[in-house]
Amino acid sequence: MAVYHQMGHHSNNLIDLPEMSSYAGAIFSPINCTETEATEQIGEARTSKENFEIIFDPQLYVPASERGKLQKWAYFPKDVDSADVSSNAWWTALNKKLAGACQKLGADSVCSPVVIPKVFDDKYYSACTKASTELLGLVKPFTMDVLQTLLVNTPQLASNDRSLEIASIVSQTDASRIYLVVEANTSPRRELSDENELVGLMRLVSALERNGIKVLVAFCSSEVLLWKAAGAHGCASGKFFNLRRFSKQRFEGISAKGGGQMSYWFEEGLLAFLRQNDLVRIRRSGILSAASEANPFGQEILANLDEALRKGTKPTPWLKNSWRQFLYWFADVEGRLSRSEVTPESLLATADANWSSLDKAKSLMLERENNGVWVRAWMNALNRYNSYQE
Repeated sequence: MAVYHQMGHHSNNLIDLPEMSSYAGAIFSPINCTETEATEQIGEARTSKENFEIIFDPQLYVPASERGKLQKWAYFPKDVDSADVSSNAWWTALNKKLAGACQKLGADSVCSPVVIPKVFDDKYYSACTKASTELLGLVKPFTMDVLQTLLVNTPQLASNDRSLEIASIVSQTDASRIYLVVEANTSPRRELSDENELVGLMRLVSALERNGIKVLVAFCSSEVLLWKAAGAHGCASGKFFNLRRFSKQRFEGISAKGGGQMSYWFEEGLLAFLRQNDLVRIRRSGILSAASEANPFGQEILANLDEALRKGTKPTPWLKNSWRQFLYWFADVEGRLSRSEVTPESLLATADANWSSLDKAKSLMLERENNGVWVRAWMNALNRYNSYQE
């Protein structure tokens, strides 16, 4: 079991932190850096970490209007928006260029290229599977591994057994791992909460894992506990909110230098992100979890707030520590779940009870949508998923 950094703008300073030693690797993106910059960043990561997997995601599935520096990469196909993606020749040409780029980068692994299709049908998944197998053959001489990128649309997975049909097609891949990218209609700052979609995603993860294909779920947020319940081998997340959820909306209002420039505390006791005023109030109520109290970056944040209170001044800005507090929790909870020290059911039960106590006290969050409704959706999704496994 493993967790990975989803690399964003200037994320390298997180890799060599001793508190982040649980991370097994990092997934690099071409959105925020050129080939030269990526090569330098990968070299720095290699110098600072041992046994640390470097994965490159070519990320051709981003919206056409928001590609950042991607279009400057040599492998980027100029006709990506108009090409006939059913053409084997088109995929072969792309794969050859991508293989060459990854060799220069010095990556250990590469995610196979995919595009956002007009229709998520069987032909699309078959073409993606064939392309990943071809790429695997091209990079084997470089002793490089391939993860097949599986881009899924959540509304589609809410339909009957569609997730099992997709798993059946994708399981024909020669790749030993799947890089699962979930295209959701949910804002990056809001939790996935459609019960039917969540059940479909969990069944997809489970079906692939049962077929002997390890699943690395990309762009995870707090719903990581559901993917672990479904048996996902790995999960990835990043410091910015737009790196904790892949959706077309994630690019809206995001500056070229990164996104999600707000300080949030992640609270396991509520499975929610809290703004500063809410954090202070929730702390007084005694809801902070033991995991939060033990989080080293959480301790720094609380010490900062306490000092400001004593002095009657404003706290020192804690944006960087808010990223670190979440990422530390992300790795910590994945480890505890993998070791069966906690269960998704127990985490959800505690969060549900805490939200109920806040409701009784008429204690409201500053953000209207931060109300905990996703917790019960997750509980129902988990119960339904478990019923399929019986």
